[in-house]
Amino acid sequence: MNYIEKYRYYILFFIFIVAVLVWLPIIVYGQNIGLKTWFFDVGQGDAIFLNFADGNQVLIDGGPDGKILQKLGKAMPFYDRDIDLIILTHPHKDHVFGIVEILKRYKVGKIVLSKINFDSAVYKEFMDIVKLKNIPLKYLGDGDIINVGNFAEFDFLSPELVEGLKNKDFAGENESFGAKGQSLNDSSLVMKFIFGNNSILFTGDVGVDIENTILLQRYNVKSDILKVGHHGSKYSSSEEFLKSVFPEYAVIQVGAKNKYGHPTEQTLGRLAKIGAKILRNDLDGDIIFISDGKELYKTKD
Repeated sequence: MNYIEKYRYYILFFIFIVAVLVWLPIIVYGQNIGLKTWFFDVGQGDAIFLNFADGNQVLIDGGPDGKILQKLGKAMPFYDRDIDLIILTHPHKDHVFGIVEILKRYKVGKIVLSKINFDSAVYKEFMDIVKLKNIPLKYLGDGDIINVGNFAEFDFLSPELVEGLKNKDFAGENESFGAKGQSLNDSSLVMKFIFGNNSILFTGDVGVDIENTILLQRYNVKSDILKVGHHGSKYSSSEEFLKSVFPEYAVIQVGAKNKYGHPTEQTLGRLAKIGAKILRNDLDGDIIFISDGKELYKTKD
């Protein structure tokens, strides 16, 4: 009996162990490069949830009421009560109210927001819960970057954030739609999310003036998906801005038969002109995308 035949089982076992050690990290690494993004149908408001295969979870805005709780209940396992990061684009009720409900029920790792004060009851409750639970706050803006795991990042394009300046103050009347509310809308965090070869531009409720400022800064705003600004209102989505973003998909977070007439025919026309595939929560319900960092797909569940 030769040496190889005598110890063949040991040799095969050794080869098996080596193969496992070599391929397991590759398999796990591959499994962890994945992302599912929900643009939740929460009525007239914004709520987007990013669930990464590596376990990270990010919520951008929370909608106008408690409906976000039901939506998260479907998107997250029933036993999962942790959210790593919440990004509040701005504190209008249709973006912050749902976050208040989430903070009461979920453990949140960190909150990112723009550096403002807003004299509204809902925003005060939000800040009170944040302080009570000692949740870390991070004020970010133009030029800042947040990494999510090893594969993704948020590049912030607006608003301008200068260290040492006091927070901007907004009175409660800025809750209203139209000219009074637009100044608060323009404080929205605008960020380009990059995941491998795929990208999403989140615009909050900023108007044309801020869009023009971003273009003047020569940021690369080209993205696969555009979260259309301000629910498709006439105050946002200039033709020049849309041409620069040139998205394959344009997602409009809007409530059915809303009193504002969103989205406007002007905005829909400009989106159609650039050839974007228009998706709307009022017509399509929850809008879901999956990505492996290379290809991006729209899916139904």
